[in-house]
Amino acid sequence: MNADARSVTTAAGQNVDRRNRMAILDRETYKKMEYYLYNYHEIRREVQEHKEDIVNAGRREIDISGSGRSYHADTTAMKALKLVAPVMQKKEKWLEIIEKTLKQYDGTDKGKLLEKKYFDELGELHICDELYISRATYYNWREEILLYMTLLAVQNKLIQLNSITREEKTG
Repeated sequence: MNADARSVTTAAGQNVDRRNRMAILDRETYKKMEYYLYNYHEIRREVQEHKEDIVNAGRREIDISGSGRSYHADTTAMKALKLVAPVMQKKEKWLEIIEKTLKQYDGTDKGKLLEKKYFDELGELHICDELYISRATYYNWREEILLYMTLLAVQNKLIQLNSITREEKTG
């Protein structure tokens, strides 16, 4: 391999040797992104069930008591408040991020890697064989997918930028 094939130019115009390249994201961020990918279908089911439970709940199930001047409760308003609970909103944002990530890589080999790894839960070597890619390509694609997802999470204020980089934690 010649020197030109080993180096890559970054957005800042620096030449970096690919063999010495460190991952951009720290381990915690990788784990967090992978947690949401591995559990996508479960989280989606949980959110849907929660919405259905609230919509179908009667007055007693919502656990509200009358308040205000007439002591009559507004069950519709109480249901709406439960539907926009912070925990559910956070889960729905994570679902949106995963769906945007899936859309970004839809119809590509990277999209196939994403589905095979996180939804079908196939192993690295099996995926490499199926997609006819090297392990290095596998890890580069995985890193790109997780970085894209992380940037969406930062954009949606689910994680903070200063908490995701290796440099911040080690430097």
